[in-house]
Amino acid sequence: MIEILLKNYRIKNGVAIGFVLLVLFSSIVNSYINYNMSRDILYKNIDAILKGSALNIEFLISEDFFDKAISKDAISNSKDLENILKLSKYAKNMGITYIYTMTQKDNKIYFTSSSATDEELRTKNNLTRYFDEYSEATPLLKNVLKNGKIAYEESTDRWGSFRTIFIPLKTKNNTPYIVGVDISITYIQTFLNNIIKNIVITQLVILAVLIVLGLFFINISRKELAYIQKVKSKLDEEIALKTKKLKDLNSFLEQRVKEEVEKNRKKEQQLLHQNRLAQMGELLAMIAHHWRQPLTAISATSGNIKLKANTGRLDKELAIKLSDKITNYAQGLSKIVDEFRTFFKSTDKKEVVSYKELVDSVVGIVKYSLEDENVRLINSVDKDRKIDVYPNELKQAILNIITNAKEILIQRDIQNPLIEIKIDNNRLIIKDNAGGVAKEIIDKIFDPYFSTKDEKNNIGLGLYMSKIIVEKHCNGKLYVKNVDDGAEFIIELDSIED
Repeated sequence: MIEILLKNYRIKNGVAIGFVLLVLFSSIVNSYINYNMSRDILYKNIDAILKGSALNIEFLISEDFFDKAISKDAISNSKDLENILKLSKYAKNMGITYIYTMTQKDNKIYFTSSSATDEELRTKNNLTRYFDEYSEATPLLKNVLKNGKIAYEESTDRWGSFRTIFIPLKTKNNTPYIVGVDISITYIQTFLNNIIKNIVITQLVILAVLIVLGLFFINISRKELAYIQKVKSKLDEEIALKTKKLKDLNSFLEQRVKEEVEKNRKKEQQLLHQNRLAQMGELLAMIAHHWRQPLTAISATSGNIKLKANTGRLDKELAIKLSDKITNYAQGLSKIVDEFRTFFKSTDKKEVVSYKELVDSVVGIVKYSLEDENVRLINSVDKDRKIDVYPNELKQAILNIITNAKEILIQRDIQNPLIEIKIDNNRLIIKDNAGGVAKEIIDKIFDPYFSTKDEKNNIGLGLYMSKIIVEKHCNGKLYVKNVDDGAEFIIELDSIED
């Protein structure tokens, strides 16, 4: 929400600033255009006055004057003064500075008549008289005499700076002359200054309006920003409160998770202990099978010694031979005890072993128990595929699966019962021919305390603990699938070779 408010605030500020800049830019451009338009109109009006004033010369001075004005002595002094007064009055009425006529003789330009300003008339100084040479004639004026076209120019001479028009004319007798009309640049500049003044005043009014609007908008923006900051502060407080609650909840949940993990660990250890106790009963039976033959042999050898001693046929050599047999049998029993003790010994570190080592160790323990139940075992594991595991735990898992297969074979009274162990790449496969697992329970056989066996003392932990060992402790997979005549339990582990 606060991001949206800030975004809208920035957009509004951007739009307002853009609007002000646009208005200022438009105002400046408009002022520039207005100035140029006003200037152009002013010059058009001035040029129209200049032209109109020049063309009226024929109503002020007769044509025969220009026919006569071809030499210095052609016009009398009184006639010249008359023309000066007439043209001066006309110039004053028309609002122009000077109006005059000129002619050319011997490549020189001479004034034939000219108006005068009030100052010049009053002081009688700087009056332009008949046939005074115009030594400051510009190239434009000379060009007008050549091409006979009207021309405008701005120039400066001893009388000042002017906007001037030159119009070439001829009398009926074809006598050429030029009419010139001047308007002072100062007069023009006064009009331009007034235009600029009006434009500046307009700009100042616009700027004042923009300043007022800007101050108004700044005031609104400050209020809006204060509101946004207030909302943000409130949201920050709410976020801080919710964050604290969330942290407290996380801490509580973390503690609960730790407690539950610890409970599960203890439960798992308890189940593993129960499984070991259950296996110990089976192992005791296996130990009995292992010990039966050596104990029978020890008993027979002992009886033979007693018989020979009673009949007096026990000589030294025979006694030593028979005692060596008993010793060998006893060492065999001790070796069996060591093997079973090692089987149940826990290790804290993983070891690199092969499937063959593990399977051979388990088969060495379980083979007599299987033989007693007429269960045939085929061990086809002949490859030393290396794996990194907890070896004794994985042996227990393999033993659980083999023992489970044996009991199912016995329970279902299978003819020619068979357990086969083999390797397929990184998979250890333990297969039986007990008819497979029913579809309705195949997804449950790895659950704790689930069992399909009839014994009352069976607690259904073997396959569950095997799955825990393979998947949690050894980072592998344990699953079951039905095949033609039985089930395959598959242990899948990453091998060192992979």
